[in-house]
Amino acid sequence: MKNNGDGTETVAVIVVTFNSATCILPCLESLKRETANCGGSILVFDNNSSDNTAELIKAKMPEVQIYESERNLGFAEANNKAIGMVEGDYILFANPDTVMDEGALGNLIKAIKETDDAGAVVGRMRNPDGSFQSTCRRVPNTRNIFFSRGSVLSKLGIPARNGNSYTLGDFDDKTEVPAAAATCMLVERELFERIGGFDNRFFLFAEDIDLSIRIRQNQRKVYFVPEAGATHLWGKGADVSPMRRSWHHHVAVWKFFMKHYPNGFSLLVLPAALFVNFTIRAVTGLDSK
Repeated sequence: MKNNGDGTETVAVIVVTFNSATCILPCLESLKRETANCGGSILVFDNNSSDNTAELIKAKMPEVQIYESERNLGFAEANNKAIGMVEGDYILFANPDTVMDEGALGNLIKAIKETDDAGAVVGRMRNPDGSFQSTCRRVPNTRNIFFSRGSVLSKLGIPARNGNSYTLGDFDDKTEVPAAAATCMLVERELFERIGGFDNRFFLFAEDIDLSIRIRQNQRKVYFVPEAGATHLWGKGADVSPMRRSWHHHVAVWKFFMKHYPNGFSLLVLPAALFVNFTIRAVTGLDSK
Protein backbone atom coordinates (compact mmCIF):
# COMPACT_ATOMS: atom_id res chain seq x y z
CA MET A 1 0.00 0.00 0.00
CA LYS A 2 1.14 3.51 -0.76
CA ASN A 3 1.79 6.04 1.99
CA ASN A 4 3.18 9.49 2.55
CA GLY A 5 6.69 8.21 3.16
CA ASP A 6 6.35 8.56 6.91
CA GLY A 7 4.22 5.45 7.37
CA THR A 8 0.88 7.27 7.34
CA GLU A 9 -1.79 6.15 4.91
CA THR A 10 -3.11 8.38 2.17
CA VAL A 11 -6.66 9.07 1.05
CA ALA A 12 -8.06 10.14 -2.30
CA VAL A 13 -11.51 11.64 -2.77
CA ILE A 14 -13.45 10.93 -5.96
CA VAL A 15 -16.49 12.98 -6.94
CA VAL A 16 -18.40 11.99 -10.08
CA THR A 17 -20.33 14.89 -11.58
CA PHE A 18 -22.99 15.25 -14.26
CA ASN A 19 -24.60 18.68 -14.64
CA SER A 20 -23.72 19.41 -11.02
CA ALA A 21 -22.96 23.14 -11.28
CA THR A 22 -25.62 24.16 -8.76
CA CYS A 23 -24.09 22.20 -5.88
CA ILE A 24 -20.48 21.30 -6.65
CA LEU A 25 -18.65 24.27 -5.13
CA PRO A 26 -19.92 23.85 -1.53
CA CYS A 27 -19.11 20.14 -1.83
CA LEU A 28 -15.56 20.76 -2.99
CA GLU A 29 -14.97 23.49 -0.41
CA SER A 30 -15.83 21.06 2.38
CA LEU A 31 -13.67 18.32 0.83
CA LYS A 32 -10.78 20.74 0.40
CA ARG A 33 -10.98 21.55 4.11
CA GLU A 34 -11.20 17.89 5.07
CA THR A 35 -8.27 16.73 2.93
CA ALA A 36 -6.19 19.64 4.24
CA ASN A 37 -6.87 18.47 7.80
CA CYS A 38 -5.91 14.85 7.28
CA GLY A 39 -3.99 14.77 4.00
CA GLY A 40 -5.26 13.64 0.65
CA SER A 41 -6.28 14.69 -2.83
CA ILE A 42 -9.50 15.35 -4.73
CA LEU A 43 -10.42 14.20 -8.23
CA VAL A 44 -13.59 15.25 -10.00
CA PHE A 45 -14.61 12.90 -12.80
CA ASP A 46 -17.05 14.82 -14.97
CA ASN A 47 -19.43 12.62 -16.95
CA ASN A 48 -19.68 14.90 -20.00
CA SER A 49 -21.82 17.57 -18.34
CA SER A 50 -23.75 19.86 -20.65
CA ASP A 51 -23.79 22.69 -18.11
CA ASN A 52 -20.76 24.61 -16.83
CA THR A 53 -19.73 22.18 -14.10
CA ALA A 54 -16.19 21.69 -15.40
CA GLU A 55 -15.66 25.37 -16.22
CA LEU A 56 -16.89 26.39 -12.78
CA ILE A 57 -14.46 24.05 -11.03
CA LYS A 58 -11.54 25.23 -13.15
CA ALA A 59 -12.34 28.87 -12.42
CA LYS A 60 -13.17 28.65 -8.73
CA MET A 61 -11.18 25.61 -7.55
CA PRO A 62 -8.16 25.30 -9.88
CA GLU A 63 -6.30 23.20 -7.32
CA VAL A 64 -8.83 20.37 -7.75
CA GLN A 65 -7.90 17.78 -10.36
CA ILE A 66 -10.63 17.30 -12.95
CA TYR A 67 -11.07 14.72 -15.69
CA GLU A 68 -13.60 15.42 -18.44
CA SER A 69 -15.07 12.30 -19.98
CA GLU A 70 -16.20 12.38 -23.59
CA ARG A 71 -19.39 10.55 -22.67
CA ASN A 72 -21.55 9.82 -19.65
CA LEU A 73 -20.26 6.53 -18.26
CA GLY A 74 -22.61 6.38 -15.32
CA PHE A 75 -21.64 6.27 -11.65
CA ALA A 76 -20.02 2.84 -11.38
CA GLU A 77 -17.77 2.93 -14.44
CA ALA A 78 -16.75 6.54 -13.85
CA ASN A 79 -15.58 5.75 -10.32
CA ASN A 80 -13.76 2.64 -11.51
CA LYS A 81 -11.87 4.65 -14.10
CA ALA A 82 -11.13 7.42 -11.61
CA ILE A 83 -9.47 4.95 -9.23
CA GLY A 84 -6.64 4.54 -11.73
CA MET A 85 -6.03 8.28 -11.73
CA VAL A 86 -5.45 8.75 -8.00
CA GLU A 87 -3.06 7.62 -5.30
CA GLY A 88 -4.39 6.51 -1.93
CA ASP A 89 -4.65 3.65 0.52
CA TYR A 90 -8.26 4.69 1.08
CA ILE A 91 -10.79 6.06 -1.38
CA LEU A 92 -13.67 8.33 -0.39
CA PHE A 93 -16.60 8.28 -2.80
CA ALA A 94 -18.57 11.50 -2.30
CA ASN A 95 -21.66 12.69 -4.12
CA PRO A 96 -21.45 16.22 -5.56
CA ASP A 97 -24.49 17.25 -3.51
CA THR A 98 -22.88 16.48 -0.14
CA VAL A 99 -21.25 18.96 2.22
CA MET A 100 -19.10 17.25 4.84
CA ASP A 101 -18.95 18.36 8.47
CA GLU A 102 -15.61 19.49 9.83
CA GLY A 103 -13.64 16.45 10.96
CA ALA A 104 -15.91 13.96 9.12
CA LEU A 105 -13.21 12.55 6.86
CA GLY A 106 -10.84 12.11 9.78
CA ASN A 107 -13.56 10.24 11.69
CA LEU A 108 -14.14 7.91 8.75
CA ILE A 109 -10.41 7.20 8.43
CA LYS A 110 -10.13 6.60 12.18
CA ALA A 111 -13.09 4.21 12.13
CA ILE A 112 -11.84 2.09 9.23
CA LYS A 113 -8.29 1.91 10.62
CA GLU A 114 -9.45 0.93 14.12
CA THR A 115 -11.99 -1.67 12.98
CA ASP A 116 -10.12 -4.78 11.87
CA ASP A 117 -12.92 -6.27 9.76
CA ALA A 118 -14.08 -3.02 8.15
CA GLY A 119 -13.90 -2.90 4.38
CA ALA A 120 -15.97 0.27 4.06
CA VAL A 121 -17.43 2.91 6.35
CA VAL A 122 -20.17 5.43 5.64
CA GLY A 123 -21.09 8.74 7.22
CA ARG A 124 -24.32 9.93 8.81
CA MET A 125 -26.30 11.96 6.29
CA ARG A 126 -28.67 14.81 7.12
CA ASN A 127 -31.29 16.62 5.08
CA PRO A 128 -30.82 20.38 4.61
CA ASP A 129 -33.21 20.99 7.54
CA GLY A 130 -30.95 18.94 9.82
CA SER A 131 -33.17 15.87 10.02
CA PHE A 132 -31.70 12.39 9.67
CA GLN A 133 -31.46 10.93 6.17
CA SER A 134 -31.13 7.17 5.92
CA THR A 135 -28.57 5.76 3.49
CA CYS A 136 -28.19 2.32 5.09
CA ARG A 137 -30.46 -0.60 4.32
CA ARG A 138 -31.00 -4.30 4.31
CA VAL A 139 -30.04 -6.28 1.24
CA PRO A 140 -32.98 -6.22 -1.21
CA ASN A 141 -34.98 -9.42 -1.47
CA THR A 142 -38.34 -10.55 -2.82
CA ARG A 143 -40.15 -9.27 0.30
CA ASN A 144 -38.60 -5.96 1.28
CA ILE A 145 -38.14 -4.64 -2.27
CA PHE A 146 -41.82 -3.68 -2.32
CA PHE A 147 -41.14 -1.34 0.60
CA SER A 148 -37.95 0.24 -0.75
CA ARG A 149 -37.58 4.00 -1.02
CA GLY A 150 -38.70 3.94 -4.65
CA SER A 151 -41.80 1.79 -4.27
CA VAL A 152 -45.30 3.20 -4.58
CA LEU A 153 -46.17 1.64 -1.22
CA SER A 154 -43.42 3.61 0.50
CA LYS A 155 -44.31 6.78 -1.40
CA LEU A 156 -47.86 6.44 -0.07
CA GLY A 157 -46.60 5.93 3.48
CA ILE A 158 -47.73 2.31 3.77
CA PRO A 159 -45.47 0.63 6.37
CA ALA A 160 -43.73 -2.69 5.89
CA ARG A 161 -45.04 -5.57 7.99
CA ASN A 162 -43.57 -8.78 9.37
CA GLY A 163 -40.03 -7.46 9.45
CA ASN A 164 -39.96 -6.69 5.73
CA SER A 165 -38.67 -3.14 6.11
CA TYR A 166 -35.89 -2.17 3.74
CA THR A 167 -34.45 1.12 4.99
CA LEU A 168 -32.57 1.24 8.29
CA GLY A 169 -32.86 4.01 10.86
CA ASP A 170 -30.28 5.98 12.80
CA PHE A 171 -27.66 4.59 15.18
CA ASP A 172 -25.94 6.30 18.11
CA ASP A 173 -22.72 4.31 17.77
CA LYS A 174 -20.59 2.77 15.05
CA THR A 175 -22.74 -0.08 13.74
CA GLU A 176 -22.35 -2.81 11.17
CA VAL A 177 -24.96 -2.53 8.42
CA PRO A 178 -25.84 -5.03 5.66
CA ALA A 179 -25.54 -2.45 2.89
CA ALA A 180 -25.10 1.28 2.40
CA ALA A 181 -25.23 3.94 -0.29
CA ALA A 182 -21.97 5.32 -1.61
CA THR A 183 -23.14 8.87 -0.93
CA CYS A 184 -20.21 9.34 1.44
CA MET A 185 -18.34 6.02 1.61
CA LEU A 186 -14.70 5.38 2.49
CA VAL A 187 -13.29 2.08 1.24
CA GLU A 188 -9.98 0.31 1.59
CA ARG A 189 -8.44 0.60 -1.85
CA GLU A 190 -6.75 -2.82 -1.86
CA LEU A 191 -10.04 -4.56 -1.06
CA PHE A 192 -12.01 -2.48 -3.58
CA GLU A 193 -9.62 -3.35 -6.38
CA ARG A 194 -9.34 -7.01 -5.36
CA ILE A 195 -13.09 -7.56 -5.57
CA GLY A 196 -13.34 -5.79 -8.92
CA GLY A 197 -14.64 -2.36 -7.87
CA PHE A 198 -18.17 -1.35 -8.75
CA ASP A 199 -20.00 -3.54 -11.24
CA ASN A 200 -20.15 -1.59 -14.50
CA ARG A 201 -23.47 -3.14 -15.48
CA PHE A 202 -25.11 -0.69 -13.04
CA PHE A 203 -25.29 2.70 -14.73
CA LEU A 204 -26.87 4.48 -11.78
CA PHE A 205 -28.14 3.07 -8.46
CA ALA A 206 -27.68 -0.39 -6.88
CA GLU A 207 -23.92 -0.52 -7.56
CA ASP A 208 -23.22 0.38 -3.92
CA ILE A 209 -25.55 -2.31 -2.56
CA ASP A 210 -23.89 -4.83 -4.85
CA LEU A 211 -20.49 -3.65 -3.60
CA SER A 212 -21.61 -4.03 0.02
CA ILE A 213 -22.59 -7.63 -0.67
CA ARG A 214 -19.23 -8.44 -2.24
CA ILE A 215 -17.38 -6.80 0.64
CA ARG A 216 -19.21 -9.12 3.03
CA GLN A 217 -18.55 -12.11 0.77
CA ASN A 218 -14.85 -11.34 1.23
CA GLN A 219 -15.07 -11.58 5.03
CA ARG A 220 -15.18 -7.81 5.57
CA LYS A 221 -17.98 -5.57 6.76
CA VAL A 222 -19.63 -2.20 6.16
CA TYR A 223 -20.01 0.16 9.12
CA PHE A 224 -22.14 3.22 9.78
CA VAL A 225 -20.16 5.97 11.56
CA PRO A 226 -22.44 8.62 13.16
CA GLU A 227 -19.54 10.94 14.01
CA ALA A 228 -18.83 11.41 10.29
CA GLY A 229 -21.65 13.73 9.35
CA ALA A 230 -22.60 15.49 6.14
CA THR A 231 -25.53 17.34 4.64
CA HIS A 232 -26.91 15.65 1.54
CA LEU A 233 -29.13 17.48 -0.93
CA TRP A 234 -30.74 14.24 -2.05
CA GLY A 235 -31.23 14.12 -5.82
CA LYS A 236 -29.60 17.48 -6.48
CA GLY A 237 -26.22 16.14 -7.56
CA ALA A 238 -27.22 15.93 -11.20
CA ASP A 239 -29.63 18.01 -13.26
CA VAL A 240 -31.72 15.03 -14.33
CA SER A 241 -35.51 14.86 -14.57
CA PRO A 242 -37.31 12.84 -11.84
CA MET A 243 -38.73 10.48 -14.47
CA ARG A 244 -35.30 9.73 -15.95
CA ARG A 245 -33.87 9.18 -12.47
CA SER A 246 -36.77 6.89 -11.66
CA TRP A 247 -36.20 4.91 -14.86
CA HIS A 248 -32.53 4.33 -14.02
CA HIS A 249 -33.54 3.24 -10.52
CA HIS A 250 -36.07 0.68 -11.76
CA VAL A 251 -33.63 -0.74 -14.32
CA ALA A 252 -30.93 -1.02 -11.66
CA VAL A 253 -33.25 -2.94 -9.34
CA TRP A 254 -34.03 -5.43 -12.11
CA LYS A 255 -30.32 -5.87 -12.94
CA PHE A 256 -29.53 -6.36 -9.26
CA PHE A 257 -32.11 -9.14 -8.89
CA MET A 258 -31.02 -10.82 -12.12
CA LYS A 259 -27.46 -10.88 -10.80
CA HIS A 260 -28.13 -12.01 -7.24
CA TYR A 261 -31.43 -13.92 -7.64
CA PRO A 262 -31.42 -15.39 -11.17
CA ASN A 263 -34.80 -17.09 -10.93
CA GLY A 264 -38.33 -16.94 -12.29
CA PHE A 265 -39.35 -14.09 -10.00
CA SER A 266 -36.52 -11.90 -11.25
CA LEU A 267 -37.06 -12.85 -14.87
CA LEU A 268 -40.84 -12.65 -15.09
CA VAL A 269 -42.60 -11.25 -12.02
CA LEU A 270 -40.27 -8.42 -11.04
CA PRO A 271 -40.14 -6.70 -14.47
CA ALA A 272 -43.95 -6.52 -14.51
CA ALA A 273 -44.05 -5.16 -10.95
CA LEU A 274 -41.36 -2.60 -11.73
CA PHE A 275 -43.18 -1.46 -14.86
CA VAL A 276 -46.40 -0.96 -12.89
CA ASN A 277 -44.52 0.86 -10.13
CA PHE A 278 -42.73 3.13 -12.62
CA THR A 279 -45.95 3.91 -14.50
CA ILE A 280 -47.92 4.77 -11.37
CA ARG A 281 -45.14 7.03 -10.12
CA ALA A 282 -44.88 8.78 -13.46
CA VAL A 283 -48.64 9.23 -14.00
CA THR A 284 -49.47 10.33 -10.45
CA GLY A 285 -46.48 12.60 -9.95
CA LEU A 286 -45.10 10.56 -7.06
CA ASP A 287 -41.65 10.88 -8.64
CA SER A 288 -41.54 14.50 -7.58
CA LYS A 289 -42.03 13.62 -3.92
